[in-house]
Amino acid sequence: MEKTLIQLIKAVASKLHESKLKRLGGKEMLLSLNCLKELLGLDNKEEVIIFTALFDRSCSGRSCDIDDIASYFDCTQLDIMEYVPVIKSLLKKGFIVQTNLSECRIARQDYMVTNYVINCILENIKPECRKARMLDKEFDRYDFCKLVDSQIQDSDVTAEALFQFIETLEQDNHEMQIVKDLKNTITDIQSRTLFYEVCFDFFNQDGDGRSSLNRTLSDMYEVFGLQFRERKLLVEGTHPLIKADLIELSGDNSDIFLTNCGKHLFLGDDYGAFGQQYSELNPYSFARKVKDYIYSREHDIEKKQALSKLAIRIKNMENYNSNLTCIRKIKELVSEEDYRALFYMLCDACANSDIINISRELARLYPIKERNENIKLFKEEKHKLQRLDLVEMVTMSSLFGEYTVLQLTDKGKLLYFEDDAELFIEKVDRKDLILSSEIKEKKLFFSGRESEQLSLVGETLSEVNYKSLVDRLELKGLPKGVSILLYGNPGTGKTESVMQWARETGRDIIHVDISASKSVWYGESEKIVKDIFNRYRRLCKRSKLKPILLFNEADAIFSKRRDISSGNSVDQTENTIQNILLEEMEKLEGILIATTNLSDNLDKAFERRFLFKIHFSKPSVEVKCNIWLNKMPTLNYNDAIQLASLYDFSGGEIDNVVRKYTMMEIINGKTPSFDTIQKLCKEEIINLPYNRIGFTQY
Repeated sequence: MEKTLIQLIKAVASKLHESKLKRLGGKEMLLSLNCLKELLGLDNKEEVIIFTALFDRSCSGRSCDIDDIASYFDCTQLDIMEYVPVIKSLLKKGFIVQTNLSECRIARQDYMVTNYVINCILENIKPECRKARMLDKEFDRYDFCKLVDSQIQDSDVTAEALFQFIETLEQDNHEMQIVKDLKNTITDIQSRTLFYEVCFDFFNQDGDGRSSLNRTLSDMYEVFGLQFRERKLLVEGTHPLIKADLIELSGDNSDIFLTNCGKHLFLGDDYGAFGQQYSELNPYSFARKVKDYIYSREHDIEKKQALSKLAIRIKNMENYNSNLTCIRKIKELVSEEDYRALFYMLCDACANSDIINISRELARLYPIKERNENIKLFKEEKHKLQRLDLVEMVTMSSLFGEYTVLQLTDKGKLLYFEDDAELFIEKVDRKDLILSSEIKEKKLFFSGRESEQLSLVGETLSEVNYKSLVDRLELKGLPKGVSILLYGNPGTGKTESVMQWARETGRDIIHVDISASKSVWYGESEKIVKDIFNRYRRLCKRSKLKPILLFNEADAIFSKRRDISSGNSVDQTENTIQNILLEEMEKLEGILIATTNLSDNLDKAFERRFLFKIHFSKPSVEVKCNIWLNKMPTLNYNDAIQLASLYDFSGGEIDNVVRKYTMMEIINGKTPSFDTIQKLCKEEIINLPYNRIGFTQY
């Protein structure tokens, strides 16, 4: 009859007890050890020897350490130390468990056979290693930190013994991720010990725990001087854990808590279950996370190391999301982490249609000294984000006055939002925009002096000459804007001259609707006028060539100032508008052209703001003759001279006659006679409600 497992163990135990681990090579003993090895599923006879001793002790309800095992065999602890790998193998198989997990010293660790294995042996069943492991909890990061805490709380453990214990614990668990990651970041054992303790408090208090600064240091160091040294490093922000953005102090420096980076290192794959998740974000959520951090209590600009900590946080967040191409691009362009943080804030504002007030937002990001330095750079347009054309500063107006905002340029939007950029790039309002490519060529006729002046302006507006002029004006400290006033009688070609300049130089035109610039609501007119110039500045930045800002019938808005002594709100509004116009013309960086039929109505303050002032005078007979010949090629020279002599028409009036002439030609199917043309001219005189003066092709 074959022996049961319990019988075999009993027989082997009788020979092992007090054997001094000698005379175990006999034939009968080897047979028993090999038989038990096969029935239990162990790897070698050494495992059977140690297991038998532990099983014998466990049956009496006792755990045992190295000293107990040595006593069982009646040998020295040194003899048992060579069996330590065997003990670890039995632990791994799940046959035994360590009953005092808080003990890291090998000689003091207690072991006991698991209840599962004992029951299998009593039932004469071969234990399953996998099942045994399932029933025995694996030692993890949480147990690790708990073990550290137990040593820190033990008043009998000195600081020296504590750190030796932690070094041994790390060596025994060198494959544990938290140990590997922390040792790669923090070199000294004292700082790593503090981190493990803060991790324990964090997890032990449902993920919202903080460690008392004074109590924790008191538990770790029995010497007051060492406590003070560590506290000084922590409060000053020079402690390795703070510099690595793993921990931070509360506002009153009373508590220590994990940063999100610290939580990420501690929790590893479990990070998603606690706090904020900084990895696997998209561009929108990434920008929002940056803004949330800058607006959180964690970013305290009053602290000495606030910007250093910000730099670490931004780099860590970027590293977590290095798969985002937009982040890689901005890192290549901008090396400064605080500049990138500001850029991400602007990206979030763009995505959410928010406004970034320069003073308010920089006050959240920077201490006062750095804030003022950055505001100065922005105002001088020397900030790196401006020089890279990623960010622009825009002055906006409201009923409560002006305020300056920062916003992404189209280039900045394309860099960060990539394919989604078109959702945020402002579409150019075509309502008042005249594209140079859509302007038809027209031949204009002027007197000699006018022709010279207009040619000079046309040459000046060519890109090469315009750039040279602006550079020269800037060098001399003069305003860089080119303002042009065209004044004279109606229909003399003022507007058409602007159109032809635009066509020839490739410049688009923003045609200002004067009637729309005035509102019945108090304060709205000023806002509308400012928006005109803000829109023009935005278009300048988007355009390859500076566009032309055209005010037709400018006397309606560039009019003379009014007496406000009566307190009339309309007069006050008119004067406010003129002050805005004067200020905008003074700081203009572009091309402004104003046309008017009533130059006497212009305020004198505007005169010096116009670089060119061209008067469109009454045309000569010869010029009118050329217009008739150009408009009606069928006329002979004598007929054209006759019409020019008899009728003092402007180009616009001649145009009206030509249009009616063309209509008759289409309807009747034949060319109207010269007499018919004269009748049309007489009709134009009769229907004209004002004296006909001035000239030029329109």
